[in-house]
Amino acid sequence: MSSSELFQEPSRTPSRFSETPLDSESKTLRAAGTWTGQQQTRVSVREFEFTVDEPEAVGGRNEGPTPMEFLAGAVDACITVTAEQVAARRGLELTGINTYSLARQDRRGLAGTADVQPYFHRYRLQLAIGTPETDATALRDFAAAVEHSCPAVNLLRDAGAGLTVAWTFAGRTVDHDAEAACNRALGYQPRIGPVDAPEPVFTCENADAGRAPEAGGAAGTEAGVGTVTDGTRA
Repeated sequence: MSSSELFQEPSRTPSRFSETPLDSESKTLRAAGTWTGQQQTRVSVREFEFTVDEPEAVGGRNEGPTPMEFLAGAVDACITVTAEQVAARRGLELTGINTYSLARQDRRGLAGTADVQPYFHRYRLQLAIGTPETDATALRDFAAAVEHSCPAVNLLRDAGAGLTVAWTFAGRTVDHDAEAACNRALGYQPRIGPVDAPEPVFTCENADAGRAPEAGGAAGTEAGVGTVTDGTRA
């Protein structure tokens, strides 16, 4: 039996994409999980293994991140890979990429005490990009292309996870710059402040979201609209 026969359900193509996925152009991803007791799973992917766990306070052994924490980390990694690939295709020089995810999840969904979505209902993905490029149009278009191509970003958007993708561009990145920017935007006190961080030359949010407006996303954000440091609109 061919893989196309195994997957008979047609893919739903969101309105922001003009073409339908082709099985002949698709790759297959596999992961195996084994329950090891006390809400812990040992996961095998290709030649790699890792432990997914829960905190001791909820019955786990705290020997690894939770499933949803792995998901948040995967989102960070996915958009980093996508940004590197898009930059290479466009000839955009990068000096650094830092990411930070901050998500909210209603615990009552998993606990079965309320009929609410059990996954994220608010998610801020913050990127700090280091590049010598300063043209606002080029940076905005780059951000839109990365969002449009990133599998994890599009999964969150289609799931209605209240996603905001926030971009900050400067000549270089420093440790904890994305984390600090994310916490400031949401009114949290940064755990660790960046040291000697340069002033951003361009910032924007949800550069590609205008192709698929999402309820619960950042209010008032328009696709391709950003702010530059002198306060003008780009």
